[in-house]
Amino acid sequence: MKKRFWSNFFMGILAIGLIAGCSNDEWEEGGNTPNPDSEDAVYMNVQVQLPVAGAGTRSETNTPGDGDYGTSTDGTEVGKDYENEVKRVLLVLADKATNKLIAFGLDTEDLTISNTTVKSTHKISKTTLASYYEKKGKNGVLEDNQINVYVFCNPTKGLTDFFVDGRNDKSDWMNKIAEINETPNGDLSGQDALAWGGKDYKGGFLMSTASDADVSKRIPKDLKTWDAHTSSAKAFNLSGKNNASSTDTEINNGGSIRVERAVARFDFKDGSKNRDQKYDVVTENKGESTVTTIQIELQKMGLVNMSKHFYFLRRVSADGLNDNSTLCGVEMANNYVVDTDAQAKSADNLASFDFGGSFNFCLGSSASGAWAIDKVAREQWYNVSISDVIKGDNDEWRDKDYHIWRYVTENTIPRADSQRNGITTGFVFKGKMVATTDASADLQKVINEATGDPNEDPILYVYGSHMFVRWSEVRAYAIENKTDHIFYETVFGKKNTAEVVAGSNAVYSNDDTSPDYWWDKWYNEGKHADADALKKFKKAATGAEFTLYQSSIDSENNKGYFCYYYYWNRHNNNGNDGVMGPMEFAVVRNNVYKLAVTGIKQLGHPRVTENDPDPVDPNKPDEEGDVYITLAVEVLPWTVRVNNIEF
Repeated sequence: MKKRFWSNFFMGILAIGLIAGCSNDEWEEGGNTPNPDSEDAVYMNVQVQLPVAGAGTRSETNTPGDGDYGTSTDGTEVGKDYENEVKRVLLVLADKATNKLIAFGLDTEDLTISNTTVKSTHKISKTTLASYYEKKGKNGVLEDNQINVYVFCNPTKGLTDFFVDGRNDKSDWMNKIAEINETPNGDLSGQDALAWGGKDYKGGFLMSTASDADVSKRIPKDLKTWDAHTSSAKAFNLSGKNNASSTDTEINNGGSIRVERAVARFDFKDGSKNRDQKYDVVTENKGESTVTTIQIELQKMGLVNMSKHFYFLRRVSADGLNDNSTLCGVEMANNYVVDTDAQAKSADNLASFDFGGSFNFCLGSSASGAWAIDKVAREQWYNVSISDVIKGDNDEWRDKDYHIWRYVTENTIPRADSQRNGITTGFVFKGKMVATTDASADLQKVINEATGDPNEDPILYVYGSHMFVRWSEVRAYAIENKTDHIFYETVFGKKNTAEVVAGSNAVYSNDDTSPDYWWDKWYNEGKHADADALKKFKKAATGAEFTLYQSSIDSENNKGYFCYYYYWNRHNNNGNDGVMGPMEFAVVRNNVYKLAVTGIKQLGHPRVTENDPDPVDPNKPDEEGDVYITLAVEVLPWTVRVNNIEF
């Protein structure tokens, strides 16, 4: 017996007496059929079952070997009523061998809703059916009466118009692609913008057939049998028994057709120790104890690289490419959900990748000529205040501290080694440095009295586990610990011949490859005004593995020193850090990803790209580089997945 992850608790079984045509919405293999009169109409119904409910710290896909439906080690979640509501239904009948369209029907007004079911009855032109019987049989009798049945709940305007418009070629309907365009302020556009019910989420979530195991159905072999189904009371059942009184004509179409939402959901909770969004990061040894000198207060979170496109019907393949993919196939631990941009994403280098054409909220910008994460890029992201997120609705899962944040489109990447920062959906957390009372008086003063002017406020320098206030402190430490030859040469250069001195009578390095040399040219000789010297100093410093933090001020007049943490959404955790597995970094429809930053171990990436010795690059693998934050990700039909991530 197959293990089912679909529960009556989640909307039960939607007994939807469905479609196969409605008014002028009937089609015959892509052509328009005249409006049928009552004598020409036959009726059908079908049951549709919605995705349902059910935890762990590193989620893995654990779909049973029989491929019943995609599942994870973290269970499932019921979801909100508005996420489960069915307002309209589209039924598509297709040829068994080719999936070529036979007929479709759309119901928007004829729904009868009870506590756990939605019933709908649709009529289809018998003339349309007769044409199919003629082409696929002889004398009104089919050689093979099996067909494919696909269901879409709450179809978008783009999908509905595609079927209704008689000018459209529907021969390739199963490969139709949805498009959603969203601005950083949340404005939606495009005919498929209602995929998650619109900006207020109340318009009904787009859902589609979830498993190819539910697709195959049988219709009467003889066209004359349809004479028994010419009223809604005697509708042909695509999800149960028909003509049970006669063994010769009985057709048992089994159970309901399960559907899944076409988008994913992200939830968030404050995972800090005191629930104040503050994390102990920089520590110092004082005597026999260790004290915290710098905390990071997470203030904002941004969404990056959300796909503009996705297939209306999910498909899977062995390598993530569309060739030889299985329509409505089940995600397993070692296969891939196919993305609309799969071919382009599999390129060895992303230099020619159309980031803007593929994504909303692109991670980087090329406005300055070279790809970078700069002010322009940050304005592209979907940014929100974390304090606002944690005021939102609680979810329905076992941990009620999670709050529903937003909905996101599917984004998957073929081949494990193609999972890279530039094409992976991710999140950017913005943190502000907070000096504790255990920090030095100088550090407290610099951070607490920051003006937000990066050209006037001191630069903070981090090298390994050391944090320095001003370059003069770096120099003094290097001179005082001259026996540490590596650090000394890092600061003053290997070619330096000067006897460097700190203090008021300072002598600087004469090695023009060293950061100390260029700091002197910029700060002393150039009086902070030589932009070229500053650029060369930063290049030398970051090349020597220094991370530079400059103050800034944001649109809310928030002044201080900020850093950024990047998290690439983990879908199928292979439990092997540093080695990426299939679908490890992805967003897959009908999953709930639960995010909670549970710890921060280091200062994050600086605001200015040129201040970063390890900048984010579009071709950088998702599982490589320094680790900065601890992020608990719990991904949920809605399917749940949980990942604990440390940065």
